[in-house]
Amino acid sequence: MQNIVNSLAVLAFLGTVLALFALSAMLRMIRDLQNATIKAAVATVDHTTPRVVERFGDADGRPTYVLVVTAVCGNCEERALHLARVAHAVPDAHLVLLSATLSCAEWVAGTPVEAVIDAELLGRIAVGATPTLLKYTAGGVEEWRRLAGSDDDLDTMLGVSAADQRGSR
Repeated sequence: MQNIVNSLAVLAFLGTVLALFALSAMLRMIRDLQNATIKAAVATVDHTTPRVVERFGDADGRPTYVLVVTAVCGNCEERALHLARVAHAVPDAHLVLLSATLSCAEWVAGTPVEAVIDAELLGRIAVGATPTLLKYTAGGVEEWRRLAGSDDDLDTMLGVSAADQRGSR
């Protein structure tokens, strides 16, 4: 009887060891799949091809400046209000406020700044931080994108002069 119990104990121990090896192999496969997924996601981001957004292209030859904002960002509201104030000083470009939230459109209502509320377009543009100013050529090709950390940054990127800044305040 003792031999049977000892044999069962040895078999149970071997079964546990085999189960640990199987679990280890399964966890290794999961880790390899996670690494492959991360590498595939990074590989799909192509930073060499310029982004083209036809909606921001225009036949009149003027560039389009797009200020990307969110409703929960205090700086976004400040930059949008400042953009609305200095819009008259940038007659040689189209000015657009892009957001996913309808309430952001109120910040530029009644000004030359066009409010575009489009969550899908916002996702395609893929801006990581807000407020961000993007410049598009007349053909809708993205030239650059920069974080608009202050009103002075926004003025510099838009080419608004000091005289125009005084006139808008």
